[in-house]
Amino acid sequence: MNDMENHLYEFRMKLLRGEGCDMPEGIDGAHVACYASASTYEAAVKKGVVAASHMHYVFDNIEGDVREIPVASWGAYVEKVWPEFASHFPSQDELPSLVEQGIVFFGPFAGFKK
Repeated sequence: MNDMENHLYEFRMKLLRGEGCDMPEGIDGAHVACYASASTYEAAVKKGVVAASHMHYVFDNIEGDVREIPVASWGAYVEKVWPEFASHFPSQDELPSLVEQGIVFFGPFAGFKK
């Protein structure tokens, strides 16, 4: 197997309101699942943090473990974990080429107040 091959990683991030972010008034931050494809989990986390900063969020921390999600079982994963948001995510057919391209995407954001 090629060590430079991209894999899909999932991790939960705690993000804080940044200047210019699209967050409702009165909300101080959000918890969100980030899905990032990279050759290592460290590279995936870095890509997720950069993507969040481009959306004007301030990265606070990673909550819990970083997990690799097998691309071949993505459809079953979405049906189990996010059934009500399935249309928000790439389809099983779309995902392999997106992972090859190094995609980063997010699940639903859950806002919080301090």
